[in-house]
Formats: sequence, structure tokens, C-alpha cells
Amino acid sequence: MLLALMRHGEAESKKPGVPDSERSLTQDGRTQVAKVARVLGLRPKYVFSSPLKRALETAEIVAEILGVSEILQRNELLPEYFDLDSLRCLLNSMSIDDKDAILLVGHSPSLEEVIQELLGGFRIYLSPGALACLEVRYPDLSGSSLKLYLRPELIK
Repeated sequence: MLLALMRHGEAESKKPGVPDSERSLTQDGRTQVAKVARVLGLRPKYVFSSPLKRALETAEIVAEILGVSEILQRNELLPEYFDLDSLRCLLNSMSIDDKDAILLVGHSPSLEEVIQELLGGFRIYLSPGALACLEVRYPDLSGSSLKLYLRPELIK
């Protein structure tokens, strides 16, 4: 299975009186995620997103560019919950085949920590809007390898 993990784009700064969950993408953040989606060349079976506004906006932009009509909001992708066990539960709750491509949109550092576990200790940094695609065996998620790493700041 191809598992794409994407960090949301750059978000507005924290403001007094505005909950963290309501922070939107900046214009630069929208540009970042669109850049990555345009070069991705992937049509995922499912797009999962954290329900936080900045992640959901990221997923909406990417899904539109990739031609995916449905985004599934999942609490498992909230930064305080996302880990390898929640990833397994999320994937096992869906009809997924080993040949499918899945896109997850979430937050740092939890996405990076899961990638590190899947890659046996190899750690990568996901800047805002960055994406890592891993080839993993489904359903046990073993034998993972990094297939693609895109950072918007490196795309012209």
C-alpha cells in the first residue's frame, strides 16, 4: 500500500480568543499545499484529515487537485492521538487493499513520529505542506520504505 502522510500548510498565528482548532491556512499555506498536490501524481482511494480547520483546508485543496470527492475527518489524526496504533485502527476500519493509495493530512510532530516508527528509526522533517509517501505492507504495516518526499519550498 502507498501511504502518503502530509502536514497541513502554513497556518495563521495563534491569536487571543481564537481556539487553536480554528486557525486557517495562510495564503502561503494554500500555495504550499497546491504546489505539492500538483506534482504528486497520485489518486488516493481515501483522503483522511484531522478535523482541525488548517488540516481540513489542506485536505480540501489537495483532494480537489487530485480529483478526490470525499474527505473523511478522523479524530485519530488529531496531534494528541495520532500514533502507530491509531493508524492501524484507522486503516483497519476501512475497506483497504494492499494495492491502494491512502492520503493522511495531519500535524507535526505526530506525523513525523509515525513515519519514524514505520521507517525503523529514520526521521524526516515535514515542513508546512510537506508530504512523505511510504510503501508499506498492509495490514501489518511492516517493511516500510520511503518512496517520495516533497517539501513545497523545494518545488519551483
